[in-house]
Amino acid sequence: MTTAPVDSALAVRTRYRHSESSAARWRLLTDAADALARDGARAGALSTVLSKVLAFLSLEDGVMLVLGDDALQVAASQGQVPPVGARIAHAMALHTVLQPGPVAPLVRQDVPSTLRIGREQRAGLEVLVPLCVDGRHRGMLALLSSAAAPPPHPDDLLTLQALATLLAAALANHQAAPRVGATEAAAVLKALTPRELQILALLPQGWTNAAMGAHLGIAAGTVKVHVERILHKLDLNDRTQAAVRAADLGLGS
Repeated sequence: MTTAPVDSALAVRTRYRHSESSAARWRLLTDAADALARDGARAGALSTVLSKVLAFLSLEDGVMLVLGDDALQVAASQGQVPPVGARIAHAMALHTVLQPGPVAPLVRQDVPSTLRIGREQRAGLEVLVPLCVDGRHRGMLALLSSAAAPPPHPDDLLTLQALATLLAAALANHQAAPRVGATEAAAVLKALTPRELQILALLPQGWTNAAMGAHLGIAAGTVKVHVERILHKLDLNDRTQAAVRAADLGLGS
């Protein structure tokens, strides 16, 4: 007689935590989309996004790096990391993340980090997120903690990948004039879920559902459902129109 109320209370708390976590992920993406749509890849917007993602993960140190020919340049910085304008060589861990192929974040615990400054260069947690769009690396988002910290939840990593797509598109458009207005871009990005945003970014490459599924680690049928939802949300008729819209947003070639 006493078990049911306890189980019910536990279920309620679990649902509440899940709801709060989902809301926090959605809030991070919409806030980032708003900042980037308003100011593009300018220093202020990048700094705002970095601050929000660090707060989201409860980490204290972070740096946003833009890929150059022979080094990564710091575009935004917070905490015990190199300042804005600093140049960083392609160290081993950074080089690994920038290799061609899947763009999943690299999560490492209790490791020496070339991105920390000061006496203690060891990181209790280091999360390296490639900024990749249209099959091209634009840079990296590095998030660190000096103390030991649990790795991000898989759903949080998926959110970071979606955020990385936003940042990479903003960096690409910073070098070329955007083909859609900021208001339209923000509305489109806010309408899509993190997974839908990932799939939209792959459509300009002409991949099949099976190829996209293999790339993202999901079933081809699941990709098909996401594509249909993208078409419905953006009021498009087919995949070709979706690919063109993605390209206009800087998400494709």
